Amino acid sequence: MTNLKPILVIATMFLAVVMLWQVASITGFLTNETIPANVTIGNEVPTVNTIHCSTSGDADGTLTPVACTNVTAQCWAFVTDENGANDISYVEGSLGEFETGKLCGFPDFTTMLVAKQIYVSNCTSYTDVNATTRNYTCTFNGFRHWTGLDYRACEWTGKMRASDTTTTGSITESANNLTTTNITALDMIETFLGFGSMTLGETTSNDSEVNSTIQNCGNSDIDLNVSGTNLPCNTQGTIPVGSLHYNNETFGTDYDSDTALLTESIKFRNALSTANDDRGINGSTHIGWDEIYWQISIPTTGVKGLCTGNITFYATANQV
Repeated sequence: MTNLKPILVIATMFLAVVMLWQVASITGFLTNETIPANVTIGNEVPTVNTIHCSTSGDADGTLTPVACTNVTAQCWAFVTDENGANDISYVEGSLGEFETGKLCGFPDFTTMLVAKQIYVSNCTSYTDVNATTRNYTCTFNGFRHWTGLDYRACEWTGKMRASDTTTTGSITESANNLTTTNITALDMIETFLGFGSMTLGETTSNDSEVNSTIQNCGNSDIDLNVSGTNLPCNTQGTIPVGSLHYNNETFGTDYDSDTALLTESIKFRNALSTANDDRGINGSTHIGWDEIYWQISIPTTGVKGLCTGNITFYATANQV
């Protein structure tokens, strides 16, 4: 008779192992398992570091207007966003005359007013410094010759602010007031005075005065001075310099009531202010422009032909 006891014991052990494995499978007892972990990082507002400003080619902190024209100015600064520089959505800058507690002529970065002293730029030019910082440059193309030194007792300052995808940062100002170079200049709009054909002894009538126009082409108030020469004629004789009369107040005055031109320089206008536009933009009203009205009286004898002389205008810094 075969001994079945060992076989029965082995079968019983195998059954127990199978049952244990089944229990483990049912209850989830594994050797390893992965579960998620997360945290939410809040947004960091971008910050603008020290601002530097200058006109093109000038040292940092120096603004130099150019007489009678535009010049390009720039402000630049490192902008940092600790969430990553790619998070910066835009940077904007303002260059203008500010006063503590008062913004001179420009209330914010988004509303443009007709003000000669304020320039605003969207600063799209940048270079990457590292993962969190970019060097942004704001370019102001309309920096005009009339940019003044002390307009409304304000000081020149550069301002920038940065925004990211969700938040606009605070405004950062340049650390020091910028130095604006003083320029004294004028521009004559008419290139010559032409009185046409006249006869001996004739004087221009008060309704046929010839005008000349002067623009203050600098950035500070100027005094206007004028001198002239005799008018030698190409056929015979010379018209004396004093035969030319002028005034800068009213068109249509009598010849004898106007001022005679002299060979020495005479001041005829005090404190012509800086301009507020280019001639023609604001119709007939201009700041920084002056009209001079001219008449001439021809001698009764001794002159003939084309008579030509020179009139010289001088701009000097206003003497308060």
